[in-house]
Amino acid sequence: MLCVKLADEGQKLSEHFQAREFACRCCGMVLVHPELVRKLEGLRNVVGAPVFIASGYRCAKYNKAVGGAENSYHLFGMAADIWVKGISPRQLAEIVGKTGFDGIGVYQDQGFIHVDVRGYRARWEG
Repeated sequence: MLCVKLADEGQKLSEHFQAREFACRCCGMVLVHPELVRKLEGLRNVVGAPVFIASGYRCAKYNKAVGGAENSYHLFGMAADIWVKGISPRQLAEIVGKTGFDGIGVYQDQGFIHVDVRGYRARWEG
């Protein structure tokens, strides 16, 4: 697990991702599981376009404020809500399903998908 202090937000986690992209919007702290970054980097290589992080790590306060699940994988740095310009959430979910993510939630109306590395397969539409 990688925990980054506010001063280290510019830290590069992989070729295409920086710690600040995963920062909690409430407190600015970052907690990111290396497997999440590895799989997001793989997805970036498959789609050949930037993968945008709408929500990464969430502290408990922020998770509650946005209506996140009580034991959300965002709380543990194991989840991200993502989108790619020009690819619909459903299309992106199909691609993501082939790249090894465990949890995939499609939020078509909100314009993003949830991906996580929970350790077992889960699929849903929100």
